[in-house]
Amino acid sequence: MSGTIKWGILGLGKIAHKFASDLILIQDCELKAVASSSEDRAKTFANKYGLETFYGSYNDLYEDKSIDIIYIASLNQNHHGHVIQAIKHGKAVLCEKPLAINYRQAKEMLDCAMENQVFLMEALWTRFNPTFEQILRWINEGAIGKLRYINATFSFNGLNNDLDSRLFNPAKGGGSLLDIGIYPLFLSLSILGKPNNIKASAVLSETGVDEQIGMLLTYDQSQAILYSSYVHNEDMRATICGEKGEIYLESRWHETANLKLVKEGNIYKKTFDFIGKGYSYEIEEVNWCLRNKKTESSKWSLQSSLDLVELMDQIRKQTGISFPMD
Repeated sequence: MSGTIKWGILGLGKIAHKFASDLILIQDCELKAVASSSEDRAKTFANKYGLETFYGSYNDLYEDKSIDIIYIASLNQNHHGHVIQAIKHGKAVLCEKPLAINYRQAKEMLDCAMENQVFLMEALWTRFNPTFEQILRWINEGAIGKLRYINATFSFNGLNNDLDSRLFNPAKGGGSLLDIGIYPLFLSLSILGKPNNIKASAVLSETGVDEQIGMLLTYDQSQAILYSSYVHNEDMRATICGEKGEIYLESRWHETANLKLVKEGNIYKKTFDFIGKGYSYEIEEVNWCLRNKKTESSKWSLQSSLDLVELMDQIRKQTGISFPMD
């Protein structure tokens, strides 16, 4: 694919605004059209970003011949259907995390992408930020030695949301695990791989989804202690420990521009200047993949997304969390 890559956005909530703000900062691509189930919302969004094209129907966006790729930012329960429809219309897709509610859905989405030879990626934006690239460099260079421990949490107080909200409604794929627990899990999976064993414990809301959840992942010679919650705020940091040193990700770790490497009593600090909020780097990765005729990213592959949702399925099974889609 050559020339300007033309993007569409489906689903126009808070995350879509953050994404659009970064997209317009990137060269050689263009936000061309947006779609919502509400035409008024689509029009308001389009006006904010100076767009001429907006739709009150998702199908109109799928059928827009000028669009190369659709960023899907709809609610969790709709990802499966929206991704498959976009792919069947020949559109490349970047889908907000979690890619799917469960492994079965994710596998169907991946199979559809492969069958149609269309690009698909889960939008785990942390993976593409320069801070994360630096962490991988330090680890691969042996800066902290053999890896032994990861600690990562993600919490905020969402108790003012009602039980029908996306946070607590099982029909909307609610619960902290799929929404924010996915970040600590992603960190462990990216750095340590798939664990040999998982032990998980959850405090469930009255709707049956997790208000807070703790996870212990055990590997051959390392462990990860992970946690997510909707019931309190905290200073969200993450730690990666090796036998020779530690890497500290400052608050809020999943989007931080600040890293610290501690080794043999010495402290090395690194700060990055992000382009926009940081969604820009996943956008650049997608653009690169499309220009080079890739159907997936080597940095966050389709197999990585399958592995991640499989871990979440295991954790839900252990803690008794189920969704109607299961």
